Amino acid sequence: MNFCVAPCLTLSPMVDSCPFEAIRLSFTCNVRIPLGPTAFTPGGSISLASPHAEIWLQNKQVLIRDQNTAHGTYVNGIRIVQQTLLQNGDILTLGVPIIRSSGVPTNVTNAQLKPIKAMVTIVGV
Repeated sequence: MNFCVAPCLTLSPMVDSCPFEAIRLSFTCNVRIPLGPTAFTPGGSISLASPHAEIWLQNKQVLIRDQNTAHGTYVNGIRIVQQTLLQNGDILTLGVPIIRSSGVPTNVTNAQLKPIKAMVTIVGV
């Protein structure tokens, strides 16, 4: 069961994502939550910036904004360029696939070359 006292959002990994454990974000009044490499464990996608995006609750709506990153933030495959409404069932992608080249350190796994791709579940809004 998915119990949330405060409004919350869960990001669950998609099959084609850099692997990470599902995360649950609880919203409090006027607090913006940064999404970056430390939010997603284990490993982490090398296409994420720190911070990559921020997410917050405003007027009972969950909003997200990219932090002017090189690899972008996408909602349902569309790159966002301003604050964007997130809805239950949306697919959130942080970053883009990175092609292995001589510039990629050898200790970076193929999984870490994938972006973070997650299904959005919103509860309590």
